[in-house]
Amino acid sequence: MEACLQKETIIKAFEREQLHVEINENKNGNIVVSRMCELYKHQVFADDRPWDDNVEKAIKDKVSLVVKPDLRKMIVQEQSVGKPIKPILTLAGPLPKRNSFTFDLVFMFRLEQSSTQVLEDTIQLIYKIEEYLASIKPV
Repeated sequence: MEACLQKETIIKAFEREQLHVEINENKNGNIVVSRMCELYKHQVFADDRPWDDNVEKAIKDKVSLVVKPDLRKMIVQEQSVGKPIKPILTLAGPLPKRNSFTFDLVFMFRLEQSSTQVLEDTIQLIYKIEEYLASIKPV
């Protein structure tokens, strides 16, 4: 059985990969890694339109109805071996100045159950999620 991970190991791995994440420890001693993701207006609309409530709603709907289910499917498909990683996807809100809508992916590491393989799989999963998000185009 592989040794349990230490908090410092998790932090160093994300720093080494230069992934922009927020790392905290919750009250149970688990390491919580959060990554803010964005879906941009130009990924939903082919034409350039001013930001308004309809634009905001359309982007939010695309995140809720398309992106979240697609990400969930992709996350399950990517995990054929090993311990499943189940990130929590939460909607954050609009950023009109950036022409985007944000949502968070939250990964929880229970130190006593985490291994180097789980950490590596999580980092690879974040890269795949980034690729998927970057590939979204208006229909």
